[in-house]
Amino acid sequence: MRAGLIVVLLLLAVAVAAHFLAADPGYVLLLFQGWVVEMTVPVLLVLLLLLLAAAGLLRRVRLAPKRVAERAAKASARRTGKRVARGLIALAAGQTARAERLLARAAGRSKAPILQYLATARLAHASGDEERRDHWFALAEKAQPEARDAISLERAELHMRSGQQSAAMRCLQEVLERAPRHLQALRLAIPLHMQRGDWAEASRRLKALRKHGQASAADTARWTIETCSGLLGAAEDARGVQQIWGEVPRELRSSERLVLAHARALMRCGAHDLAEQNIRRHLRSNWSSELAAAYGEVEPRDIPAAIRHAESWLAEHPQDGALLLALGRLCRRAKLWGKARSYLESGLSLKESRRAWLELAELLEELNEKEAANEAFRKGLRLPTPPAHPLQP
Repeated sequence: MRAGLIVVLLLLAVAVAAHFLAADPGYVLLLFQGWVVEMTVPVLLVLLLLLLAAAGLLRRVRLAPKRVAERAAKASARRTGKRVARGLIALAAGQTARAERLLARAAGRSKAPILQYLATARLAHASGDEERRDHWFALAEKAQPEARDAISLERAELHMRSGQQSAAMRCLQEVLERAPRHLQALRLAIPLHMQRGDWAEASRRLKALRKHGQASAADTARWTIETCSGLLGAAEDARGVQQIWGEVPRELRSSERLVLAHARALMRCGAHDLAEQNIRRHLRSNWSSELAAAYGEVEPRDIPAAIRHAESWLAEHPQDGALLLALGRLCRRAKLWGKARSYLESGLSLKESRRAWLELAELLEELNEKEAANEAFRKGLRLPTPPAHPLQP
């Protein structure tokens, strides 16, 4: 429509010019370095139009290769897009070999082949061909060297899915050597260190993650609790235990799991008095049945004092079987046989547990009540084994 309007306006302009030029065609004289050119105005206008047309034609000729290349590139992009689409459809249909072949062909003509190379590497990995997978990863890195971190992370994730922890860790270490605070690499490396029981390295990576400032607070807290628990469990003496505890972030020191790990580590290293104090301090403000049960495992120098503390809690928690089990253990350790038996039987009357029955059986055996001890053992063994607490000794 715009072209038609332009033609109409040109015709009107020509008609108006012809009307005025018919009476007087005008006269044009051009002088240039001794040359003289004479012509009428209509002839000059025609020459100018021819000159403009020639310039337009030359411009089209000059731009022709570029336009041909652009059209060819668009056609190639359409064909590449169709190959990618067919490859994805084949993948959805479970035809992994065909999908890999189509995506590989698309990568050869793509402006961003890394995407197809990575997808093809994943397909090769899924088919179990590690050599072909590594080949596609190598091509991806060659096509876009600046994306090597992303490629290494992709390789690490594939290794992790296959249970190849060592290979995954090597890929992640490559990234972290170049960028020690790489967020995604840290997110993948920390759980992997924990799975491998490498608590010291997990702790080091966690410090880098906390400095990053953009990590999920929930993930960071969960990983810190698990890592610190692992470090406490591996500590060799009470001094080492306290040093690790001093590095625990202040906001996590009220975590039940960490308090329990701290107490068990102290008990394992022989610092029962310190473990008893820590558990008591925590229970004063945050009641926990698991910690109450652990309180019965401590062997402080002043056992009667520990019994008094536990009995004071009984007034507020009379139905807590874990607390009754702890009191039974403490009284048995103090050779208060009657009180120990009473507490254990009271706890069992509230809720049976394998630990309480076996504790009672050992007590009855010490009292030389063999038949009753055997019966308690049988009742305890009939109960299912409770799921292991991650910090249970």
